[in-house]
Amino acid sequence: IEETTVKQWNLNMDILGKGYFLMSREAFRTWKRQGMGGSLIYVASKNSVYAGKGAAAYSAAKAAELHMARCLAEEGGAFGIRVNSVMPDAVIQGSGIWDKGWKEERARGYGIKPDELDEFYRQRTTLKVNVFPENIAEAISFLAGPRASRTTGASITVDGGVAAAFMR
Repeated sequence: IEETTVKQWNLNMDILGKGYFLMSREAFRTWKRQGMGGSLIYVASKNSVYAGKGAAAYSAAKAAELHMARCLAEEGGAFGIRVNSVMPDAVIQGSGIWDKGWKEERARGYGIKPDELDEFYRQRTTLKVNVFPENIAEAISFLAGPRASRTTGASITVDGGVAAAFMR
């Protein structure tokens, strides 16, 4: 936290907090006007419920995002608006976030080399697997589809089983 700048803090809150707020507000306005309901799916993070070392700004913003989804699930129910979340972790392959110094920063926080991060993340999961973008997409597709038509306010973890982030 001591090295986190106000600019970094605000960027996290603006994108992950305000961004979801603005998108949700407009979706609610549109769907209420149309009277057809709708489905919002937030891409939260394992860090929404897990205290990530060296990631206070990100984790706090993701926690706010997850709680907003739960609040909006309650607000939207009477209008047929469902709000759910997926909580991925360590999606390294296919993610641009790792190209911006994040990989080096996370590796340093764990006391390992950047090229060891992928294996580190795999080994800390209960299932000993990597998580890929398509795994997240499958969870989103389920929540958006008819099989989840009776589901709102839910959070699905897609993290290979990070025990520290199991929902309590």
